[in-house]
Amino acid sequence: MKKFRIAVDRYIDSIENHWKSLSSSRQRTLTKFFLGIYVLLTVLMITYIWYETSNGNNILSISHIQGIPQSIINKVHQNE
Repeated sequence: MKKFRIAVDRYIDSIENHWKSLSSSRQRTLTKFFLGIYVLLTVLMITYIWYETSNGNNILSISHIQGIPQSIINKVHQNE
């Protein structure tokens, strides 16, 4: 586990050094790009969830448990 942690730390350091070597205008451009992708994915997911729940067919039915299925009872008795 210690070797894995060292490898991850080295990778993070190399990525951080690469980021710091970029110009500040390039960093701002990439940050805006990734923020735009994040916002786009968020809007798409909210739209998808809104669309799926707007249909009247997706109603959750809650009811009492009527009984334990026989297949589960048989499995419990077979294991004893």
